[in-house]
Amino acid sequence: MILKNKTRIFTIALICSLLFLQACSKKNEVREVEVTKKTDLEMYLEAKRTLDAGVWNAAIQRYKALRSHYPFGHYTEQGYLELAYAQYKLYKMEEAVVTVDRFIKNYPAHKNLDYAYYLKGLIYFESDRGFLERANPSEVADHNQENIRNAFTAFKNFIERFPESDYAADAHKRMVFLKNRLAAYEIHVAKYYLRRGAPIAALNRCKFVLESFQDTPASANALALMVESYTMMEEPELAEQAKTQLMTDFPSHTYLQNGELDLDTELFEWSDLWPF
Repeated sequence: MILKNKTRIFTIALICSLLFLQACSKKNEVREVEVTKKTDLEMYLEAKRTLDAGVWNAAIQRYKALRSHYPFGHYTEQGYLELAYAQYKLYKMEEAVVTVDRFIKNYPAHKNLDYAYYLKGLIYFESDRGFLERANPSEVADHNQENIRNAFTAFKNFIERFPESDYAADAHKRMVFLKNRLAAYEIHVAKYYLRRGAPIAALNRCKFVLESFQDTPASANALALMVESYTMMEEPELAEQAKTQLMTDFPSHTYLQNGELDLDTELFEWSDLWPF
């Protein structure tokens, strides 16, 4: 008797599960039919409204649905670009770069092509920086340098192609920051070498800064580190030459006032590098 009851309960449960799955299947089919009945403009406007509302996940899904049902057309073209923006806002950086690259390749004559190149730089620019760091820029230079270099290259390509774009001024400002960041990283490494008692390695980093990043705040710090490096190497004449150049080019540098170089603290305020 107990076995028959268990069998009956199992059978009822199985029938209910099958009915539920069938209902879900029919519901999905109805939803799919409803989607396919929409025009590309209707689907695009739905996606755009979701994007404007900042509901990034839903926007991504709707732009992908638009692309799936209407692979070609004006609204699909624009949708590609807005899809990349939604992916960027959701910190899906690799997907966003792929989407932008696909847009650039597929629509080389699009009226918003300049924005596509600008957005690619922006994606790399934000790739290694979370929300808190965007609000308060990091005081640590030792971050992922590859993304920084990629961002600089992307913005450079953008400005070379579209110097009159509305986004050019912002891109130029970001390039200045990125160049300062790259130079600051070299100083960060030079300080590390000096702390480890490797003045020659530190000198090489400082010379690279003076050769490649002359117009950055790091150039003054490079000279100060060169003075310390030459002093450690017992090269007083070379140390004096570096100090003289520092006095000539940067007479108010803190190293000249204190006469000491604290390798455990930064040589400048990081907020001075942040232009936004």
